[in-house]
Amino acid sequence: MALFGPCEQRTLTARAVYAFIYTVLILGSVTMVYPFLLMVGASLTSDTDYDDWRVIPAYLRDDTALFRKWMSDRYGADFAIARRIHRLEVSSFRFLEEIPDYRVHDPKVQQRVQDWLQCLQTLPDEGVRAHFIDDRRTRPTNRRYARWLMKRFGNDIQAFNKQYGTVYSSFIEVAPFEVDLTHKSRREAAPLRQLYLEFRRTLPPHDLMAVLATDGFLTWVERHIGGVQELNAVLGTEYASLDEVLFPAERPHDPRWRALWDRYVRERFPLLFVRVEGNWDAAWQRFLRERHPQRFEQFNPRFSPTLPQDDLHFVDWVLFVDSVVPAEAKQLVTVEGLWRDWLRQKYGTLQAVNAAHGTAWQRWEEVYPPRAETDVLTFWRHKDEIRREFLTRNYRLVLDYILFHGRALWNTFVLVLLTVLGQLTVQPLAAYGLSRFNLPYAHKILLALLATMAFPAEVAMIPNFLLIKELGLLNTYWALVLPGLASGMGIFLLKGYFDSLPRELYEAAMLDGASELRLFWNITVPLAMPILAVIALGAFTSAYGGFMWAFLVVQKPEMWTMMVFLWQLGRESYPWVWMASLVIAALPTLLVFILAQKVILRGIIVPTMK
Repeated sequence: MALFGPCEQRTLTARAVYAFIYTVLILGSVTMVYPFLLMVGASLTSDTDYDDWRVIPAYLRDDTALFRKWMSDRYGADFAIARRIHRLEVSSFRFLEEIPDYRVHDPKVQQRVQDWLQCLQTLPDEGVRAHFIDDRRTRPTNRRYARWLMKRFGNDIQAFNKQYGTVYSSFIEVAPFEVDLTHKSRREAAPLRQLYLEFRRTLPPHDLMAVLATDGFLTWVERHIGGVQELNAVLGTEYASLDEVLFPAERPHDPRWRALWDRYVRERFPLLFVRVEGNWDAAWQRFLRERHPQRFEQFNPRFSPTLPQDDLHFVDWVLFVDSVVPAEAKQLVTVEGLWRDWLRQKYGTLQAVNAAHGTAWQRWEEVYPPRAETDVLTFWRHKDEIRREFLTRNYRLVLDYILFHGRALWNTFVLVLLTVLGQLTVQPLAAYGLSRFNLPYAHKILLALLATMAFPAEVAMIPNFLLIKELGLLNTYWALVLPGLASGMGIFLLKGYFDSLPRELYEAAMLDGASELRLFWNITVPLAMPILAVIALGAFTSAYGGFMWAFLVVQKPEMWTMMVFLWQLGRESYPWVWMASLVIAALPTLLVFILAQKVILRGIIVPTMK
């Protein structure tokens, strides 16, 4: 019934009322749509911009915001190294106001970066790490490694577990095997480490980070000495900041520098990169006789100039080098030194290096890898690819988790299908029986059905669980489907609708010889299609979105539904990934409603017979 008649609809009062109604409806829709758009925007972010809460993240239109986001992603927990490389004064990449300018569009700077990337590929495995790694497996290297393993093992995680003695449930859980070097670190020979190194060699060189001796030295200085003022007091130098300090690969001539160098090499520098010069066989044999007089014959009498990898000699070699070998006999192998050797081999002289790279080095000891220029040049060269990767990362991560983690999609599909079919079978038949046949106890049955609505679903979980357990149906599809086959509200609504159907229709059909089944299938069901669509939508949403019951009765991960896996992902991952999972989880219900909205709306407003 219209609010105003045809003659009144053009009056000022009617227009004002309609304008008010539409304004309220528009505002109501905004209050519903805007939070959803905020959730979509948050699902496109990461740690750098998640707290901005924008519908359209800034990095989609601002290169500086994209650079901040990319640098945070590139270095992760190594922000201290990134701050030293770029000499930043900020405490986080979030506060970076502009992209540093290192003249990266100059051909000579590009040649310097190109040479450095070529040198990176020649460095030892322990001198290199991969960028874009985090503990929660959301960054590109983690996902590349997972996909590489899937391809390598034919997406068979059990074959991987059998070969490497692991218990992973999916390849997404396999973390990159990077090693933090300590003073006594050995070359890691574990099979998983070798497998990861094989993968890492497939990465482009601009996604690799060199482990410089200077970085380790400055970290040690900050921990044991202090800031630049304390270091200047120890060395008698005038450094303006620690960023100006370079760790010398060779033992310095200055006595104060030499004392600090000796202490660092003895306490912290990785012995894996130390080579002992000279003949130390005699001293080594005396050392072994003093420590192992009963087992001396078991040891190799010849002293190894580099760190041995076997357990028998490792501990004694470390003690011997730290306590007996003088500092001047220790030759250090550093990434900085390898870079200088690489340049010597290619260019020959320092003047040729300066001419090719546009630098003004005065001594070889000053030559330093162009890590800052590499970062910025890599960003400008791959800017569009980086933006697309950030735009789709969280969604690809969620989809990978769902598609390759157990059987979430299949389990959810089976659960939804059986629940919808079950409710569309049980509830119409029950309502039809109560409506068509004048049962003397029909009102009691309806009362019992409606009584179930007086208690929240959580109250029924415990008795339902105990019943399912007694029937031996735990960890089966039946445990998920059976408790939701019938709904008191659905049967009540259907019975009321069936009661409103004209009896003459059934009588005419019975005169034509129609059976009760044909009456139900050819008359009742077609007329009840809108309300059945509403019941089907309710069954779909309850089965698809059900988490607690599925988590309670199905403990085996291979039987988990999608909602349980998304809950687990939310616990293990970051909030922005959780937002992406919520958006993906909402899409099926949204699509079902959009595609069937006409039928559903007709079912909400119960139709009348014409």
